Amino acid sequence: MFFNLFKKKEPTSSFTDKTFGSLDAKKRACVALASKDASVIFVAWFPDTASVFKELFVANRLHEDRIVEVRNLHGAKINHLRPVFLEHFPLSAKEDELVKNWEAKQIDVYNSLDDALLKHFGGERIQALIKQMGMQEDEVIEHALISKSIRNAQDKIAEKVSMEKSAHSQKEWFEKNMD
Repeated sequence: MFFNLFKKKEPTSSFTDKTFGSLDAKKRACVALASKDASVIFVAWFPDTASVFKELFVANRLHEDRIVEVRNLHGAKINHLRPVFLEHFPLSAKEDELVKNWEAKQIDVYNSLDDALLKHFGGERIQALIKQMGMQEDEVIEHALISKSIRNAQDKIAEKVSMEKSAHSQKEWFEKNMD
């Protein structure tokens, strides 16, 4: 009965990372997905990300209201839609807390090697390796090991952050919260 009391709690949702070689490739993938699937809602953790993607959607004649900032997200709005995150939050606990009561249990996260989180953990080295392997910028990298590596990186970040400061972008978050 008490055997699982101290066991680390597993997240209720599973994040699947789809990583692109650049921000431009990630943008093209989001536009393509939005054009193909009207049930997708794109979720941004930071206001700057939401702004960039809203401009992109308007330029591509897509509804900008399909981009939703986490702070403006309400549970009822997400139900019956397919959420796709436009980035990770640097702390996995915040992600888990947000999605714990969502109907969707498989959630895609679109990353790029240009994202501050991936840059913080060697995105440039991965970019160089990908180019050496002959992969194209628009090819998506999707593997459980990548998702696990990102999760481990988020856990390392959490160990270093004692009091989180809010930010408008992932890059600014790292500048304010990491030494």
